[in-house]
Amino acid sequence: MPHRCRALPLFVLCLLPAALTCHAADLYRWQDDRGNVHYTDRVPPEYVKQGYRVISEQGFTIQTIKSIDKTKAATPKSPPPVSTEQALDDRRLLMTYGKEDEIIAARKRKESDLQALIELSRETISLLEGQFRQLAKEAGDYEKQSEPVPEELLTQIAATREKINKYQARLQQHQSDMKEVDKKFADDLQRYRELKQSVEKAE
Repeated sequence: MPHRCRALPLFVLCLLPAALTCHAADLYRWQDDRGNVHYTDRVPPEYVKQGYRVISEQGFTIQTIKSIDKTKAATPKSPPPVSTEQALDDRRLLMTYGKEDEIIAARKRKESDLQALIELSRETISLLEGQFRQLAKEAGDYEKQSEPVPEELLTQIAATREKINKYQARLQQHQSDMKEVDKKFADDLQRYRELKQSVEKAE
């Protein structure tokens, strides 16, 4: 009698596929939080992530959906491998600077040098523009008197205008260099901190 009671669930399970032949839908096998096995026509949404099996009408497993490992899903992706060029830059950065303050000081020196060039270009442009206005006035005086402007004066005006254009181009280049320096040293400082943190973790 006890043997028959123990075999009863298996017997019912064997008859289950036959009882389902009248339905076209597949059956789903899943477990609840207590480990109890259920066979239903759908998996409750709260148990989908725990995995389940799709059972055919004949009682065979036709598909197994594995559970989602939350710990693996939450694991951050590994950082991309460092290129050879980046590795060389990192080495140069660590060999050049011993601490963050040295990077900040180098940045200030470079910015100071560029700022001096910017101011010099501006002063030169201002002087040249003054000369240009004076030469243009002299040419205008000749024209007012209906006299031809001397060739030498025209040459001086053209040369002065060319110098102004040249120093304006220099000024724009120095200003562009200033922006690049700001970005470069900001990137170097950020990368230096990352490398130092990596070294500290390794130790």
